[in-house]
Amino acid sequence: MMMIPFAVLAQEQTQTQTKRTESTNGKDKTVTVVEESFLPDSGKVVTTTVIEKQSVFTNGFWYNWNFTVAAGPHLYYGDNDWKVKKKIEMITFPAIDLYLTKWVSPSFGIGFGLTTGRFKGLYQSYQKAYGENSLGANFQTTQLYTDADPKYDYMKLAYQRGWFTDIYGVFHVDWGSVFAGYNPDRFFTVESFVGGGLIMGFDHGNRNKLIPSAAANIGFINKFRLTDNLHLVLNIRGALVADDFDGELYVQEPTQAHWDKNNRMDGNAGVTVGLSFTIGKERNRWRTASRSSQVYHPNDYKGVVPVPVVVSKTDTVLVSNVPEVWFHINFIIDRWDLLSREMVNLHAVADLIKSTPDVRYLICGYADKQTATPEHNKMLSENRSKAVFDALVNVFGVNPDQLVRDYKGGVDYMFYDEKELSRCVMITAIHE
Repeated sequence: MMMIPFAVLAQEQTQTQTKRTESTNGKDKTVTVVEESFLPDSGKVVTTTVIEKQSVFTNGFWYNWNFTVAAGPHLYYGDNDWKVKKKIEMITFPAIDLYLTKWVSPSFGIGFGLTTGRFKGLYQSYQKAYGENSLGANFQTTQLYTDADPKYDYMKLAYQRGWFTDIYGVFHVDWGSVFAGYNPDRFFTVESFVGGGLIMGFDHGNRNKLIPSAAANIGFINKFRLTDNLHLVLNIRGALVADDFDGELYVQEPTQAHWDKNNRMDGNAGVTVGLSFTIGKERNRWRTASRSSQVYHPNDYKGVVPVPVVVSKTDTVLVSNVPEVWFHINFIIDRWDLLSREMVNLHAVADLIKSTPDVRYLICGYADKQTATPEHNKMLSENRSKAVFDALVNVFGVNPDQLVRDYKGGVDYMFYDEKELSRCVMITAIHE
C-alpha cells in the first residue's frame, strides 16, 4: 500500500459529483446513507454510513438539561366541590409549572417539578350533623356559597380559599424518540411524566399557616420545536392529593358506608402553555451511534497509479494497484443470517472485488470463544463464511473464482475487548 500525502489545494482543482441515497430499515432500526463521489480522471469513492436510530453515545452529567416554565388555568377537586352549579366557578388563574429535567438519553429523563397557584373549593360549615367538630376544613372562609342545589341548604356550604405549592420528583419519557428514534429536528413530540412528592397549602387568611400532604403526579407535555434549543410546550397535568390536604375529614361517620363515601383522595388538574429551554453543554444534541466504511475505486488498477485526489477532510488518500483492505461483517449471537445493514456493506465490498478481477479475497468466519462449545462455534463460523460467500456470488454477482472461503471457530477478543465483535466474517485481499 502506498500512502500519498496531497495538498488540500487539490480539492479546489478537482471537480466532483456526489450522489447521495438514504434508506430506512424499520426491522433493524437503522438509516443507511450511501454517498458516491465521482472524480474525473481518477475514480469513484463510495462512503457507506449506517446510523443506529435508537442508539446514541452517552453524554456527561452537565449535558442535555431542560428547563420548562408554563402558566395556565387550574382546578382543585375536593369532597364537596362537585356540589357547585358550574365547575368553571372553581377554576383559578394562573397556576405556574416549572420543570428541571436531566435527559440521560433522548428517550428518558429524570428531574423535578414544581406547580404553584391559588385554589378554590367548598366545605360544609354546618357542623352538627355527626357531632361537634366532626366536619371542618383547613382553608375556611366565612363567605357562603349561595348557588347550590336547595337540598344542600342545611349544609351551609362555604368557600375554601388558599394557595398551594406542589414539589415532586418526576420520570420523563419522550415517546417520539422511543418509537421513531432520535431526531433533533423533529417538529412535534409528546413527553409524559409520572412522579410524586409533597403538596403544601397556605391558608387564604393566614399565610403563615402551612398544611403539608402527599401527592402523586402525572402529565403530558406536547412540545413544538421553535429552534434547536427552544420549544413551545402545552402541558396537561394532574395530581391525586391525600384527603387530609383540605381538612374535610369525617372523623365520626355513623356507618362504614358513610366513611367509604366521604374519605377519598382529592385531586387537582391544569393546562398550561409555556417554553422549554435547553441548557448545559452542547445544548440538546446527542452523537448518534454510527459506523462508516469508505471504498476508493481508481479508474485503472493495472496501469499507472491514478492522480491522487483528496476524497475527504484528511490530507491523505490510499492508492494501490492491489488494495490493502479488510472488511468486518458482524452477526447476532448464535446466528449466521445477514442483517440488512451488513448487506449494504457487502454491496460496497462486491463493487470493490469486481473492480479488481485479478485479486482474490479471503472470506473467513469467526465466533466468540466465550459463548459456546468449540464444536458449536466451529459450525457457526463455517455457516457465517458460507452466508457471506453466497451473498457475494448469488446476490451481487461476484466471480466465485475470486473468493476463498475459510473458518476458524471460536476465537478470543478480536477488537476492543468486546466479544460481540468476534461474531463476524473478515474479508481480506490475498497477496499471491
